[in-house]
Amino acid sequence: MPTVLVSGTADPAGAVAAALREFGADVTEVHDLDDLAGVCQAVGAAAFDAYVQLPATFEMAGETVVDRVHHFYSAGVLARFTALSTVLPALDVDAKVTFVVGALAPEVASQDDLTARRALLNVLGHAASADAQEKRLVVRILGFDLAPDAIARAALGRDSTSAVLLEEMSRLRYDDWRTELLGMVAIEA
Repeated sequence: MPTVLVSGTADPAGAVAAALREFGADVTEVHDLDDLAGVCQAVGAAAFDAYVQLPATFEMAGETVVDRVHHFYSAGVLARFTALSTVLPALDVDAKVTFVVGALAPEVASQDDLTARRALLNVLGHAASADAQEKRLVVRILGFDLAPDAIARAALGRDSTSAVLLEEMSRLRYDDWRTELLGMVAIEA
C-alpha cells in the first residue's frame, strides 16, 4: 500500500486524498503548511512513497497589482520551497513528488504568470533532486484544472500521459541538473 502525504487547502486536498484512498493509498493530509514539520518528524525518515503539493490557502495583499503579485510570489509560491525542504527527509528512495499549479484571481492571472510559476516549480523539482542525491525522485507538475482522480493517478505514477502532465522530471542526477543550470547561466550572461 503506497503512503502519500498531501498538503494544500482543505477542500481540494480532501478530494485528492479521497481519490488516492480509492486507489488503495494510505494518505496523510496537511492543510496548514506550518504543520508539515510536525507531521514529517512524527512519521520519520523515508515514510512516504509520494507527496502531492496542492496550492495552499493564500490571501492576496497589496494596493496595486504589482504589490499583489509581489506578495503572491514572496509569501505564496516561494512557500512551496520551504514545504518541500521540510518534506524531503520523509520521502522514500523512489518517491514521487507532484506539484499542482494553482489558479489565480483574474486581476493578477496571465499566461506569463503561469509560465513563471511552472518554471519555479521546475527549479524546485531540480533542487529537490539535487538535495536528495541518494533518492531517485520522480517530479511531476500538473495543471490546476485536473479532476482529483487524475491528480491521484499521476501522483501514484499510474497516468503519465502528456495530456495530464505539464512537466515531468524523472530520476534526475545532480550533476546533470548542475550542468544544465550552469549552461543556462552562461547563455543568459
